[in-house]
Amino acid sequence: MSDDRKKVFERFGDRLAKLEAARHEMPARWQVFHLHNALNVLETDHNAADLHLDEFDRHELEKEYPELEADRVPTVDELRSRFDLIAGGAF
Repeated sequence: MSDDRKKVFERFGDRLAKLEAARHEMPARWQVFHLHNALNVLETDHNAADLHLDEFDRHELEKEYPELEADRVPTVDELRSRFDLIAGGAF
């Protein structure tokens, strides 16, 4: 197994253990979603799995790197406001 692939497998195992340890706290749906997506491609494409693990880690990384805030998902109110602005009252 290549070193890069081994690192992704170890990283996946660490994230899975983190979710297992927090089982009683009900992990966020998005965490399970990204871990599931990583697992789906782990055997065949460790680079894609690594990207899914990046998404899993994004919440923690935003604390360390505030510039990631630009990539945050907007709120429903923000979506409504922007849609109303674009639609210009057409609806």
